[in-house]
Amino acid sequence: MTSSGNNENPESQTTSGIISPDGGILAVGELSKRTGVTTATINYYVRIGVLPPPRKTSRTRALYPADFESRINKIKALQAAGLNLKGIKQVVNGDPNSPLASAIPDDRSNAPSAQPVPSGPISIADFLTQSGLDDDLYDKLISAGLIRSPRTGPDGAPAHDRRDLAAARAFSRLTSAGIEYSLLERHTEYNPLSKAEALFLAEHLSSSTRRTSTNQPANLVAAFDSIRRYLRSLQLDEAYPDWRNPTT
Repeated sequence: MTSSGNNENPESQTTSGIISPDGGILAVGELSKRTGVTTATINYYVRIGVLPPPRKTSRTRALYPADFESRINKIKALQAAGLNLKGIKQVVNGDPNSPLASAIPDDRSNAPSAQPVPSGPISIADFLTQSGLDDDLYDKLISAGLIRSPRTGPDGAPAHDRRDLAAARAFSRLTSAGIEYSLLERHTEYNPLSKAEALFLAEHLSSSTRRTSTNQPANLVAAFDSIRRYLRSLQLDEAYPDWRNPTT
């Protein structure tokens, strides 16, 4: 016979901030720990509408669905890309009137750029499906050298890799924002700049004398990219001051 004491509301069992037994519910403290964002910031995001309201369990306590972790990570990524909270709110809430809505697909959609990048060889058919490119744009990008030609995969069939797919998704995102191919093709004009930057990066890698688990080449490349992205954003502030403030 089941006593009434075994029928407690699952919400009341989630008090320590750990996922509750009823399917991925987090208290704000655990959410903060997982995302590296303070509880005050999480509450602020909710207050201004960047995050939806959590489920209140009392006047001072609330429970957050586990998908809030990915939501907050997306907010952090958009902030790193230079968007302000006004623009981020439009993106994460899927505002159809926002010019960013089509340019930055929502993670909850089936948009190609929202899908994970596979690690192995990618057939041309899968590449087109996952990138969102049509045959014509694919052929143009290959011909221009903006995406590498497919290489022979383990099964002998032509295939691309994850770097090719990431670039293809980026081109697809730009075209979805209404940018014409004639402008995209001009990326070839900057090949000498890309080579110069690669040589400069190689200098950084060869000059590294302290190799630890956190100072591996991939980590140094990421740090280098962060610096270049930051310096470029400063130049963009002068070239296009309104880039952080999307308009309808």
